[in-house]
Amino acid sequence: MRAAPDIRMKIYALTLGLILAGCSLISAKPESQSIKMLLGEHNLAHCRFLGDVTGASPVNKITGEHPSYTNRLISARNDLRNEAYKLGGNTVHIRRTKNTGRYDLPGEKRITIDGKVYFCELTHEAVD
Repeated sequence: MRAAPDIRMKIYALTLGLILAGCSLISAKPESQSIKMLLGEHNLAHCRFLGDVTGASPVNKITGEHPSYTNRLISARNDLRNEAYKLGGNTVHIRRTKNTGRYDLPGEKRITIDGKVYFCELTHEAVD
């Protein structure tokens, strides 16, 4: 009759693991942490355009809870960097940010960031 408590413990551990996994944030891969992020107008003539990317904060579909605004923003930026790295870029020019959780209203709270990925040769301007 010892099997019932063991099964309950395994179910409890599995449930807790799923909840914690749903709350996890997106982290930047070590190789993508050096990707430069630009806002506003920049001279990218010395750069080669590689493609468009979108980074988004995760949504916990299990508990319905949302990370704080700061954690959502960090996750979206990390996701954007990771996507830029996949394209071989070293620079992302952020074009648009959307925050569906600006107000304290019910519903999905998610941040998405759209950007253009470039590979920029190292120039004096890029170092500044």
